[in-house]
Amino acid sequence: RKGGAGGGGGGGEEGFGYQGMRHQGGMEGGGFRGGAGFGGGAPPAWLTNAVHEVCNHPGLCDPPLDPDTVLMMLSDLPMGAAKFILQRAQAKADTISDPIGFIESKAGEQREALAKKQAKQVQKEANIAAEAQRQAMSAAKKQGLNPFVHQPVLQDRSAARVGGKQDKVVAQLPEHVHKRIQWLNQNGGLMQPVDMSRVSGALVATQQASQVAVLARLKEQGPGIEDPNAWLIKELRSERRQEQIRGGVVAAIGEVTVRRIEWLNTKGGLLQPLELQVARGPLQSVTPEARDKVLKSLKEQAAAIADPAVFLINECRRIRLEGLETSAAQDDEESSIDWQ
Repeated sequence: RKGGAGGGGGGGEEGFGYQGMRHQGGMEGGGFRGGAGFGGGAPPAWLTNAVHEVCNHPGLCDPPLDPDTVLMMLSDLPMGAAKFILQRAQAKADTISDPIGFIESKAGEQREALAKKQAKQVQKEANIAAEAQRQAMSAAKKQGLNPFVHQPVLQDRSAARVGGKQDKVVAQLPEHVHKRIQWLNQNGGLMQPVDMSRVSGALVATQQASQVAVLARLKEQGPGIEDPNAWLIKELRSERRQEQIRGGVVAAIGEVTVRRIEWLNTKGGLLQPLELQVARGPLQSVTPEARDKVLKSLKEQAAAIADPAVFLINECRRIRLEGLETSAAQDDEESSIDWQ
């Protein structure tokens, strides 16, 4: 298969544990294993069916689409965004020369749009909180109170002003996040309960997979954390930063290549994690086919490679040098023929 947009759609998925089992006409039993967006299980039936329909569209069969690759590209997107991309692919089938590149590009656009929307929501919440604080301080001064001293009645009034808007932010969180936080407050042994009014904005601004990961870490470390709310906000901010970094790496080497690195880090048995930022430069300097070979070699030799980053850098350098030597030899041969 031809590579996708950003060079990440190269064919070499052979040997990677997250690849589903395919048979003629589609995927066996919806067989996608280990996709990051599905928590290691099969994708939703609606997505499997929609991808199956697109992959069998007559106008999108040259080059043929790999259902597993398409599923990986769309797995972390909301239902509406994924459906929109697949519908656009079918609508433009007659004019698309690189279907996998088109889908990868549209998925990137949807992620960027979602990130901007989430950032606006966070800023809006911050503005609401700042205005509530300003009004509370103003009210305290009028009543002859010290606004920097704890005033329960004043805090209740301030909360009442922003409660309706805050509830709308909290309502955007999925039910499983509410349940996890409720469990943590009741059974997690936290020094302080998680306050939804404090952390909801940070949660909403963060992708759901990252929300779950941070709450899982809080479950493990909770009893030793003095202020769970401040810890959550800090960790979620760090997750959003990592999402931004990931987006830049995806733009450089493609979604599929990034997913392979993430798979290697979680299930590939690496002795040290391979940072995306470190992998970006070397992998960007070689062809998509070479990336496939390097990552496959890393998977096969994982237990014997002390530093995956050094291995990656050296392998990509070796491939580039071999390419230069081959090119120079061809030039010499052509020059020799010209002289004869």
